[in-house]
Amino acid sequence: MRRQPTLSALRGTRWLMPRLRSRLSLGLLLAATLGCERERLLGVETPDQIRPEDAASPNGALAVRAGALRDFAQFFSGTTNVGVNIYVGLLSDELINARPGADHIDQRAFNETTFPAAAWNKFSDSYTQTVRAIRSLNAYIPEGATRSRNVGQLHGLQAITLNIGGELFCSGVPLASVDDAAPEAATLVTTVQLYQRALVQADSALRVLGTAEADVPFRYLARIAKARAQVNLGQFEAAAATVGAGGDGAGSIAIPTQWQYQVEFSQTTLVNTIFDWMVNTGNFGPSDREGGNGLDYRSAGDPRVQISATSRLGQDGSTQVFTILGYANGAAPTTLVSGVTARMIEAEAALRSGNIEAWLGRLNEARANTAVRTLRGISTAANVLPPLTDPGTEASRVALTFRERAFWFYLTATRVGDLRRLQRQYGYAANAVWPTGAYFKGGTYGTDVTLTPSFAERNNTAFTGCADRNP
Repeated sequence: MRRQPTLSALRGTRWLMPRLRSRLSLGLLLAATLGCERERLLGVETPDQIRPEDAASPNGALAVRAGALRDFAQFFSGTTNVGVNIYVGLLSDELINARPGADHIDQRAFNETTFPAAAWNKFSDSYTQTVRAIRSLNAYIPEGATRSRNVGQLHGLQAITLNIGGELFCSGVPLASVDDAAPEAATLVTTVQLYQRALVQADSALRVLGTAEADVPFRYLARIAKARAQVNLGQFEAAAATVGAGGDGAGSIAIPTQWQYQVEFSQTTLVNTIFDWMVNTGNFGPSDREGGNGLDYRSAGDPRVQISATSRLGQDGSTQVFTILGYANGAAPTTLVSGVTARMIEAEAALRSGNIEAWLGRLNEARANTAVRTLRGISTAANVLPPLTDPGTEASRVALTFRERAFWFYLTATRVGDLRRLQRQYGYAANAVWPTGAYFKGGTYGTDVTLTPSFAERNNTAFTGCADRNP
């Protein structure tokens, strides 16, 4: 029987990568005498770089792990070249662009040579460094609970990374072998194969993790990642079973609704991309009914997406943008996954099976949870997020399900995957779910529903372009 987590394990759990205290000194040493050696004159200390010989040790393995956790945070919501949650927001209906030259992604006409265009680089960095970190921990850290926990966490995060990669990028992308001893050409991987690899990573996490209280959050992370891949593969019943009672073995509980896994940031070393690009500066802003099909994130007044009442002039000097609230500074955390994710997965599975009562019950279970509201700064008053009622038709139920997902998961790198699933799994046309028609800055929306690997991948002989860019 799985050990029951304490209340502290169910509250808003935050996991921050161990901070790398990097201070790189590049000043040349001034010679005191003419006899000073040239090597001493030009000597440079690089304490933030891990040399191969230094990595082959317990301390080196821990440093590689810290770097992998940092790379994941940078990929998901870090400030350098913006996080993947911003890319997903711009390509979908979550955000509008207010930065000069960045309309291409907002307009669904992605240009891999124009900023922002580094989503693939951050994905690749996170993927490869996580592989290296797992290998280093297994090689140089003694077997035990701590190693298992650290390795399990990385497997879970890798499963999330692969899910996001499958949801955002085209099919047929080059995935590195990450065999530093015998480098090989990258393998071209389809979208389905990315999801299948996510399943493998999640299962690896669950195999290596223990059942102690400290392991419980990482088991929840792995179960969510596994269920997300199952949903992407159309395995709805299996996904619901994964996050529900018994989904982690006999006696295990359903992932608690109030549990959440947050990625933390720093005001100095790794700034939250939402604060840096949307609060501190007006580069991007929440959209409202974008391109006709977009949701009313701003005008709905939904407390799950809190937005300023007034707008300001964006960085391009012409676009009025509203400001997302809840990110007071660059160290503000961003939720990666949560127990609400589990309830939405269960709700969709119930809808697919025709169990309308269970579908509506799961949606309302998330809305009514007072602990979730408290964690998100939402009033617990009865008239705030009141219970939903059955809209009565299959199409309206699907629309309501994905609307709930959109408001719960706003800016968590989920929306592009959901819009693509509406096409692929529910049969909607692209012009029925994506922003379409006239673009508000002039011209029209394009037809992209995915991004492509970075332009630098053109130098990779294994990659000549996407196999397809279908939903």
